[in-house]
Amino acid sequence: MADADTRTTATSQPPNQAWFERAVEAAGHAIFITDADGRIVYVNPAFESITGYDAADAIGRTPNLLNADHHDQSYFCRLWTTIRAGEVWREEIVNRRADGERYVAEQTIAPITDEDGTITHFVSIQTDVTERQEHELALERSRDLLARTEEAADVGGWELALDTETLRWTPGTRRIHGVEPAYEPSIEEAIEFYHPTDRRTVRTFVERALEWELPYDVEARLVTADGSTRFVRTTGQPVVVDGATLLRGTIQDVTEQTARRQQLMVFNRVLRHNLRNGLNVVAGRADGLLTTLDADGDLPADLARTDLDAIVSAAEELLDVAERARRFDNLYRRIRDSQPVEIRPLLDAIVAEYRDAAPRATIRVEDAAPVVLVNRRGVRVAVEELVDNAIEHSSDGAPTVTVRVRERADGSLEIAVADRGNGIPEMEREVIAEGEERPLKHGSGLGLWLVKWLVTAMGGTVEITDNEPSGAVVSLVFPAARWIPGDADTSER
Repeated sequence: MADADTRTTATSQPPNQAWFERAVEAAGHAIFITDADGRIVYVNPAFESITGYDAADAIGRTPNLLNADHHDQSYFCRLWTTIRAGEVWREEIVNRRADGERYVAEQTIAPITDEDGTITHFVSIQTDVTERQEHELALERSRDLLARTEEAADVGGWELALDTETLRWTPGTRRIHGVEPAYEPSIEEAIEFYHPTDRRTVRTFVERALEWELPYDVEARLVTADGSTRFVRTTGQPVVVDGATLLRGTIQDVTEQTARRQQLMVFNRVLRHNLRNGLNVVAGRADGLLTTLDADGDLPADLARTDLDAIVSAAEELLDVAERARRFDNLYRRIRDSQPVEIRPLLDAIVAEYRDAAPRATIRVEDAAPVVLVNRRGVRVAVEELVDNAIEHSSDGAPTVTVRVRERADGSLEIAVADRGNGIPEMEREVIAEGEERPLKHGSGLGLWLVKWLVTAMGGTVEITDNEPSGAVVSLVFPAARWIPGDADTSER
C-alpha cells in the first residue's frame, strides 16, 4: 500500500493544502477522487479499510471495481447525468468489497471545477450504513404500510409474505395498476403487469433481494389494466417480522419524469447537432464570400446568390427546430387534457390540408371510425409528424401514404401510418421501442421522439414494423375506448 505522501501527490492537488490533506486522510468515510473521465486518482485510508482495496489496486481504475451488479443501468445513467451537469449526487448504493461481500453505503459525489468552471475531477464520499439500515428497518416495521401510501396518487406500497405467498397492495398501488379497490393479485399476476421485455428484469431483482437480503431499486415499464403503458420505479427490501421473512417495497409512477429526462437529453443532442452544422454552413459560406471578393470588393453574382441562399437555409432550419421544440413543450404541458375524440373526421381534416401543402403526395385514410379518449391536438401533431416523415423520405417523387384506423381484438385503437420509402433502421426502431436516450438519424432525429412522448403521455404505445413490399408502418396504439361516437365532440380545432 502506498504511503500518505505518495497518495497525496497522485491527486495533483494545489499546494499549501496540507491541512485539507490531513483531514481527508484522517476521515472515517471512504473518500476517493476521479478525473473527469472517471479514473480513480486518489483514495484515502478509510477507502482501503472499508472496501478492502489498496490504493495501488484502485488508482487508475474506475469505480466499477466496486460494482455489485445490484443497480440497473438507469441508476448509473441518472448518476452521471447529475454530476456531469455540475450538480451533487446523493443516494444510497450497494457496493462489493474486495472479498466479495456486499455493503450498503450513503454516497455523495460532487464535481470539482477549475477557475473557468470546467469540471476536472469528481470527489466521492461513502459512509457504510449496512448496520444502521438494520436498525432503521426495525423502526420501519412499526409503521402502517397502508398509511404510508394512502395519500399520494402516484406512489404505492406492497408487501409479500414468503411463507404464504400472500401479496398485499396499498390503494396507491392499485391506482397505478388501474385495478379495482378490492383487487388482490397473486405473485405471478403482479409480475404479468410488467411489459413483457421487463418482466425477467423485475423477477431477477426480486430473487436477488431474497437471496442476498439486500434492497433493490429498478425502473421498468408497467402495462395497466386498461392497456396504458407507464414507467414505474419499484423498490424492495427483505425484512423479518416475528420470525417470518417479508419482502416490502414501493412503486412510483415516474412516466412524467422519465419523459422529461429523455426530452432534455434528446433536445440537447439534436439542438447541438443542428446548431453545429448550421453554424458551420454559415461560417464556411461567409468565409467563401470574403475570399472571393475581387479588388473592387465585388462578388460574382451567381456565387453570391448560392452562398447567401445556403446561409439563409441553414438559419431557417435552426429556427424551425427551435420553433418545433417550443410548440411541443406548450402542447406537452396540456397533454393530459383529454376528451372523447372521433378519429376519422380528425384524420380527414389532416389529409385535406396536405392536398395543398404536398400536392404530389397521395394520402389515403382507410377503415373504421372509432372513438377514443385522448388529447385531440396531441393525436393530430403525432399523425402529422408521421405523415411529414413519410413524405420526406419517400423513394420517389410521388409519395403514397396510407393512414389506417382499426380496433384490435382487445378493443384498443390503432392508427397506422404506412409509407413506401426506405424504411426505418432496426437500431432506431429499438431506440424508440425501448425508450433509450440516444439520438436518431432517421428524419430530423426529433420527429419520432416527439411522437413517442406524446403518445406515451396519452397512455398509448408506438410500434414500428416493415411495410410490404417496402417502407415502414408506424402504429399508434391507444387503450380501449369506452365511448360511442354520439358522445364525442367531433368539432375540429
